[in-house]
Amino acid sequence: MNGIKENVIQQKQVELIRDNTLVSDFVLVDGQGRSGKAMLGVILSTMRRIEKLRLDTVFDYIPRYYFLGKMSHNAAITALKIEADEKLYNTMISRGVNFRFDDYSGVFKDGNPFRYLKRLVQRSEQSAVERIKKEKPIFQNLTHDALHTASLYFDAFGDKLKIIHMMRDPVENIYEWDKRNFGERIGKDPREFQLAYEWNGECVPLNAEGWEDDYLSSNPTERIVGMINHFFKINLEGYLNLDEKWRQRIFFLEFEKFVVEPMKYCKQLEEFLGTEMTFRTKRVLKRERCPRKLDETQRERKIKDIEEKLSPKFKTMLRKLLEDYEKRIWESF
Repeated sequence: MNGIKENVIQQKQVELIRDNTLVSDFVLVDGQGRSGKAMLGVILSTMRRIEKLRLDTVFDYIPRYYFLGKMSHNAAITALKIEADEKLYNTMISRGVNFRFDDYSGVFKDGNPFRYLKRLVQRSEQSAVERIKKEKPIFQNLTHDALHTASLYFDAFGDKLKIIHMMRDPVENIYEWDKRNFGERIGKDPREFQLAYEWNGECVPLNAEGWEDDYLSSNPTERIVGMINHFFKINLEGYLNLDEKWRQRIFFLEFEKFVVEPMKYCKQLEEFLGTEMTFRTKRVLKRERCPRKLDETQRERKIKDIEEKLSPKFKTMLRKLLEDYEKRIWESF
């Protein structure tokens, strides 16, 4: 028994490492749900070296486990490195890629789907490693509200990492979340995979932290307003808490501006990511309805529809959120 106990103690003292990495360039496409991340991801996949959009939620969960104190810093950064390397390797041999036709993370929404069909018959193992070294692919993954935990990603990946954080009018996000009933599904719908925890015998989502009682006493639309407001604030706080060298590796992209003038921002993204557009870029932009005209009159109608469901407290919260958003303080960063 003493031998087993001593071995367990030694295991706890082990310092994990992952120096034999495959990923040399990593872009996280981040933002709140329904902010246009998937649209941007498939557009980016048309650019040279950028791989298909992946939606591996482990990249959402690991930083949250760490900041909740459920995982050590050493384990978290090692896990992030291993997950990125494994997912890139599998992508390069078309293992575990998504062949569902309608999924944005699927091969057939990608800017260059043929490469994944070709990889199905290519040699794997060391051959794939050599292709990674030669082609220097940019690994791409979509995350949700990861900006507030960005310090851990930079601890893991350093200057290999760049983050594009999508901003979208909160009115649109709230309206879309409400249509999908996100104010009631978390913790109840088995198809909803967000982290949750127990509060006074009830299940609340992680993004209700700090206002749990209000969450439980609110109606579904009020909950959505509160969740979007919560993450809007902590994402910007997370950015401001980063060292300046890491802030330089984050690109804020506003959905409403991008869809109106996509080529302007695609050129900026070329420079930011160190890549370039291809003939496929315009084709996918057209498929994604970029450029498009936005109907400003619909915004006021949606605000009215949302406010009809809110108590005075949440109406005040909504108006303050919209006021803060319209200041576009991220443009001054």
